[in-house]
Amino acid sequence: MAAKKVVTSVSSVFRLWAWILLAWSLYRYFLKLPEWADEFIFKPLVFVAPVIWYVRNKEKEGLATLGFTRRNFFTSVYIGLGFGVVFALEGLVTHVIKYGTWDVNPIAAFQQYGFFLILLSLATACTEELLSRGFVFNRLYEKTKNLAYSSVVSSVMFVLLHVPILVTMTKLQGTTLVLFLVTDLVLGIANSLLYYNTGSLVAPILVHIFWNMTVALYL
Repeated sequence: MAAKKVVTSVSSVFRLWAWILLAWSLYRYFLKLPEWADEFIFKPLVFVAPVIWYVRNKEKEGLATLGFTRRNFFTSVYIGLGFGVVFALEGLVTHVIKYGTWDVNPIAAFQQYGFFLILLSLATACTEELLSRGFVFNRLYEKTKNLAYSSVVSSVMFVLLHVPILVTMTKLQGTTLVLFLVTDLVLGIANSLLYYNTGSLVAPILVHIFWNMTVALYL
């Protein structure tokens, strides 16, 4: 089951998420900063800080309600790594669909970012999973008790969070853009189910890291 029960309304979840999306959209529109600034500074400020403030001050709850728990830790690690490999293979298949060949050149991404790419992926996974799974999905499920609804709706909201980034990127267009949106939705639903079964952000974060690396290396 998902983590410790929390008390908040569905409308409050949507309202806070909408303010976060607005703030993130304005940031992406007006500021063109390096990717490291996005992931290490502004996403924590925009995605994480409001959620933690809300949980601590409005709900009067601890961070365990966001999936920060050691419960099922090793099980979550094993599951996260397993599903992460599946998403990496999905990335290879997506690459074949796009380019019509198995030939990939992951070295190019590492030549640009080096192992800093892994740190970027980790930062992205932590902030986005805390907001989308630890907060949005968890609260929707606790209020509605409808796993399908909570998974799909929170995943659609997860995809929408990427719109401000997509409109400022020229790399993802046409078929690549469609594949990205579809696989992003699949990632959201899969991670919602992982969070539901483990009550922890560990597995979703690991899967998300594999997905970020897949996008960088293969798309």
